[in-house]
Amino acid sequence: MSLVQNSRFSRRYYGRIICTSMLQVMSREDPIFGQQYINGSVFRNHVDHLIFKTRTVSLEHLAFRIELFTDIDRIGLAYALPAALPDLYGKATFPIISLRNIPIGQIDIDYMLVKALPMNRSIRDNIAVSWGRYWKKRNTIEVGHRGMGSSYTKMAAARENTVHSLCQAAKNGADFVEFDVQLTKVVKQCYHIYASHLSFFLSQDLSLDQLHLLHLEHPAERLVKTWRVTPTEEEYSQADTNPFPHIKQVFDSVDSDVGFNIEVKYPMKMKVAYIERNEFIDVILRNVLEIAGKRRVIFSSFDPDVCTLITLKQHVYPVMFLVVGTTRRYVSFQDIRSDCSEIAVNFAAGNGLLGVNFHSEELLQNAAPLYRAEKFNLVKFVWGDDLNIKKNVEYFRGLHVDGVIYDRVLFVNDHSHAEISAKLRTAGVCGGE
Repeated sequence: MSLVQNSRFSRRYYGRIICTSMLQVMSREDPIFGQQYINGSVFRNHVDHLIFKTRTVSLEHLAFRIELFTDIDRIGLAYALPAALPDLYGKATFPIISLRNIPIGQIDIDYMLVKALPMNRSIRDNIAVSWGRYWKKRNTIEVGHRGMGSSYTKMAAARENTVHSLCQAAKNGADFVEFDVQLTKVVKQCYHIYASHLSFFLSQDLSLDQLHLLHLEHPAERLVKTWRVTPTEEEYSQADTNPFPHIKQVFDSVDSDVGFNIEVKYPMKMKVAYIERNEFIDVILRNVLEIAGKRRVIFSSFDPDVCTLITLKQHVYPVMFLVVGTTRRYVSFQDIRSDCSEIAVNFAAGNGLLGVNFHSEELLQNAAPLYRAEKFNLVKFVWGDDLNIKKNVEYFRGLHVDGVIYDRVLFVNDHSHAEISAKLRTAGVCGGE
């Protein structure tokens, strides 16, 4: 937002009825949504991140009035009319007009509309089952990353995101298994799309048969000349080693005592058209709600807006916010909510998420984000390559994190599947009985 430093601004909503708007200032010590002050909230350029939210039943009549103050004096106004917000998600710029009707600046706004999840006979919005904020404290649970680990950039005991890999992780004692979902032209597929941003658009435009024609080498594979990652014809023909299993096959094949951490990937800040966020999330949620039964399910995403959508559209399953934080290994996201762990905690606390999934690289240098998460009673998971070293897993267990996600379940985990199944049945993580 292009505003004068240390200015104050408030935002009011006009239509036939004045709607109540709530404010979250994610740079504050208290990041929980609350009522606005009469003269607005202090805003510092490049420091503060403000989120306003409201509800409406008449979108075509919803408009925004933005007032700017310095101390107690109002210095300007901006209006965002419905025609200026044509999409469900986007960015808009509005002129700021002084009290003498002179343009004095502009304000840039990112906006998102969350639509209700369409219901049908198989999906009922029943408050009797609601695990969105439920977590029973216990010893650190272990989550198999893409089953037995990443196979496209590292050596793994089984091809990642296949039914075989997920089942093997379960047999080797994983409490949960983590896998990624994407959409094809017809159905969802369990597949980690990461080689290039183009892969997102390939997945939505190709059918399952067309996906099977693709070569799957990751660019890093070129460094290992003898490393074959593209499946053979035999692997494609076998259901448990097929790299593109239907999500129903995954639910049907993996032991029901093992929970699922379903990571939802969506291309962030991209100009090329992709399936609209609401529609994308609706397809995934409808299918999971229909087939999950009593299995424990947690959703997670690096995209904070995807986390918001999943949280607001349903209350059956909890949502974890994945964050990269301070890193030298990966390219950081533009969105400060994904780039800064402290802000990520504030975002999760203010938006009703179950917790935050932190990156081990940052926490090994500075564990402060964990303690801030504890302040808001958030669940704390940790992911990262560092967890493939057993002493690092033990370090985070010592910090009493709630879950660790790593590749080498076979080598790090000392528990038997029978022990894990008994623990899950007696304690329950989320969902189930």
